[in-house]
Amino acid sequence: MLLKNNHRQNFEEILIVKAMKNIDFKKELIENPKIAIAKEFGTQLPAEIEIIILEETDKKIYIVLPCTTL
Repeated sequence: MLLKNNHRQNFEEILIVKAMKNIDFKKELIENPKIAIAKEFGTQLPAEIEIIILEETDKKIYIVLPCTTL
């Protein structure tokens, strides 16, 4: 797993809070998540990791199931 659950929650919370406060960051996060994350955290994600950012609406909710393979 890329991040342990508590670290992942912190990671996601930081991104969500910044995206809600900064429309330009939100746009970049949606369009180029790896670049936005690299800028925010000063680190590159491995090439084999894919990041998909989805924005919920009042009519669309996403539920993410955790990875069960190691």
